[in-house]
Amino acid sequence: MSGAGASSGWSSGAPLAVARAAMERGPGLGFELEIYVEFGRTVTVKTYGREVESVTVAEPRGMGVRAVRDGRTGYAFTADLSVGGVDRVLAEAASAASATDPDPFVELPSRFDGPYPRVEGLWRAGVSGTTVESKIELALRAEAAALSCKEIEAVEESVYADSETRIAVVSTTGVEAEADQSFCYLYVLAHAGRDGERQSGLGLSSGREPSELRPETAGEEAAEKARVLLGARPCPTGLYKVVFDREVVAALLSSIIPALSAEAVQKGRSVFAGRLGQTVASSLVTLLDDGLAMDGMATNPFDGEGVPQQATLLIDSGLLRSYLHSSYTARKEGGETLSTGNAGRGSYRTLPGVRATNLVVPGGQGSLETVFSRLGEGLYVESVSGVHSGVNAISGEISVGATGRLIEGGDLGRPVREVTVATDFAHLLGSVSEVAGDARWIPLYGSAHVPSLAVQGIAVSGA
Repeated sequence: MSGAGASSGWSSGAPLAVARAAMERGPGLGFELEIYVEFGRTVTVKTYGREVESVTVAEPRGMGVRAVRDGRTGYAFTADLSVGGVDRVLAEAASAASATDPDPFVELPSRFDGPYPRVEGLWRAGVSGTTVESKIELALRAEAAALSCKEIEAVEESVYADSETRIAVVSTTGVEAEADQSFCYLYVLAHAGRDGERQSGLGLSSGREPSELRPETAGEEAAEKARVLLGARPCPTGLYKVVFDREVVAALLSSIIPALSAEAVQKGRSVFAGRLGQTVASSLVTLLDDGLAMDGMATNPFDGEGVPQQATLLIDSGLLRSYLHSSYTARKEGGETLSTGNAGRGSYRTLPGVRATNLVVPGGQGSLETVFSRLGEGLYVESVSGVHSGVNAISGEISVGATGRLIEGGDLGRPVREVTVATDFAHLLGSVSEVAGDARWIPLYGSAHVPSLAVQGIAVSGA
């Protein structure tokens, strides 16, 4: 992260220098100003049939300006970082603020006293230093590894994706910060076939730079997950002890976490409203939003408005300890409430809003096989469908399609498909009976480091 000693002016090309130079043009407007600058580059490669299907390279580069006065706020953004473009976006933000209604909780956050947290290794030279051809080769290797496995008929897609982002935030209230980050991952969706039946499986690998990826491992993982599902059919309807695979846990938590946003709570759109200090989960469940996790995709020294990110304990051995706050929701909450560093932005085009960073469930003990052995009988849910439409953060209801395998005699039995799992947040979190020791980073639903979880008494609708 760069500090106050970074160079200024338009020529350096650094986000902080651009933000400072833009700020120098704003005093005459008569507003408090916040300038957010983003420089990025993303590469996405898709292969199919051992050939390149598509390569997409994007370079988002732009500035967002928030203008505040007397509780009124306006926002404007531009990709034109010339002097003329910056003058226009400053004027547009000020004009937008003049047209809005006042809000007593609107103001820019103050300068952070002290150094920002340091997280080493967030940016690696390997992402920009690896050619597109080499990135294509990673996706092809992952696809080839899956296709070489028994009973794999096709790979629907093998995808390599990466991003490099440099951001800066400068405000008239004294905020001044800059940081950069890189990340990459690949995933493979393989199809196994037998006697006209086809089943699919997903494998993945992630890291800070391409050298950390394991394409063959991802391909083989996808193939094995698909192959073992051949012959799947619905299981009997009933209440089951269910083991949710860590990828499913990540998917479900990504849908639950909006209900732990202070914004949702304050708007009456959260099942967790008014429950701080109360038991909301099994004593085995601890959940953190860790904006400083070493290997997380969402790790950064500061959030979208320059407030330091941190590790926020949301659920502590079953007790609800905190909501996620931006500076706005913290002011609205009042008292001694402070921002938790969760004012996130999708890009320079958007205002900061409450967003999770890295979701972390500390791992438990024992392998997944050990958990199966202890449970004896049940259902292992390896993948789910319909999460976006089947999870309601307001009511807490969950209804999703599921695929997996029965747990029979303490081991994995026959494969299962075309069943529906129905529960709610309270039961899902409150009935966790086992936390496996298999936590890993899952980059497909935001950023999550989670283990597999066993939950008692889950309703399964099948045959």
